[in-house]
Amino acid sequence: MSERWGHPRRVTGTASALRASGLPRCWAAEFAPLRSRPALREAVRHTAESLDRAPAVQRWGVSAALRLFPVAFLAVAGRFPGNASPSRLRAGLARLRGVPGYADVLRATTALALYGALDGPAAREALR
Repeated sequence: MSERWGHPRRVTGTASALRASGLPRCWAAEFAPLRSRPALREAVRHTAESLDRAPAVQRWGVSAALRLFPVAFLAVAGRFPGNASPSRLRAGLARLRGVPGYADVLRATTALALYGALDGPAAREALR
């Protein structure tokens, strides 16, 4: 547990599932603001913390989708996200956005990730 602005911060199962899914690597391939380590770290943190505040049914659904993401990505892209090229990462995400259920998960998590990276401490520090 670490502290930020006087509030305790903990690593959650959602954060671990998100990192293990390979989705942050896909975000970095698709969005330039998420390519730096600090920005991607903030994106994962913000997304996980936001998902942890969702109603239980949504948390469980997103958690299941994140855990299945590598297999779903393999099915549409022919490679796991961990060893796909940036162009294949972008193409795989584009295909998954057409899959019912994953389209909603990707839309929500991507919006949270971009918000976290663009409005987080790393972005504010870069503006100084």
